[in-house]
Amino acid sequence: MQALVHLGAGIGNIVFATPLLIALDQIGFTVDLRLSADYEQTADLLRGWSILRDVFTNSPGTSAQRVQYDALVPAIPPFYWRRFRHIYQGKPRCVARPPDSLFYENEQAYYLSFARALGFPPDCQPEISLPIGPAHDCGTASAAVVLAPGSKTGEMAAKRWPWFDRLAALLPDVAVVGSSDDLFSADGRELSFPPHVRNFAGKLSLRETAELIAGASLVVANDTGLAYVAAAVGAPTIILFGPTPDRSLGPLPANVTVLRCGLPCEPCWFGSRFMHCHRRIDCLRGLEATQVLSTIQQVMVNA
Repeated sequence: MQALVHLGAGIGNIVFATPLLIALDQIGFTVDLRLSADYEQTADLLRGWSILRDVFTNSPGTSAQRVQYDALVPAIPPFYWRRFRHIYQGKPRCVARPPDSLFYENEQAYYLSFARALGFPPDCQPEISLPIGPAHDCGTASAAVVLAPGSKTGEMAAKRWPWFDRLAALLPDVAVVGSSDDLFSADGRELSFPPHVRNFAGKLSLRETAELIAGASLVVANDTGLAYVAAAVGAPTIILFGPTPDRSLGPLPANVTVLRCGLPCEPCWFGSRFMHCHRRIDCLRGLEATQVLSTIQQVMVNA
């Protein structure tokens, strides 16, 4: 049996869909993957994975177009579906999409529902995973704590914890990853890292960043794509949440620690967004660097 799976949106969305790919492989499908990702390099996180026959960006190539797929799996997030609905309308062997509400209740369950419609058992839950191991040629030792201070821009920048530079000053062995834009807080302040910090932001490909993360002793990140790359490659990971929910993502693996300030108004992303703090994002500003450092020390002791 052969399936063409269509995934899209951000890095995190693609990572949360990996249990779907694993599930299809486990029930005997040969899987081709079509990616409509926000970042073209996202495909490099998946290429070479034994459970995928091929990975296409944009439209599948002519060889894929000649394949008679037993299942078309349009697992596009609801907020992007309007762009692609016309491709699948009236197509035979197209798996029915679940209710959009499921995506916002449990993103991983949303993706897995496509596999369950094709026979994957309801009591099985594969973890998010990426086929990436550590590489030690990026100038950072495996003992380094890796910080991922960024997120998407625009309103998504409100997910950025503002004190990564303060935390870096408390750590003796630390590296920073992401894009060059990630070196700014949500209010536009440029993060001022101390001289001992090894700054790889904007200097590595996404695949190289994932390999560096895979070799880290610990990763600290915002609620953003690199956080879930870290989770999926097995690195001990602390994810700093504020206005966005974590439970709606589905189950995170045991190597992930969720850290919040714990204000009664959080998370507010899907409700009265930023209303209670008048866009100050107090839930992130109130999370002190010393508190994150204490959590880092606890995780490392228990690792």
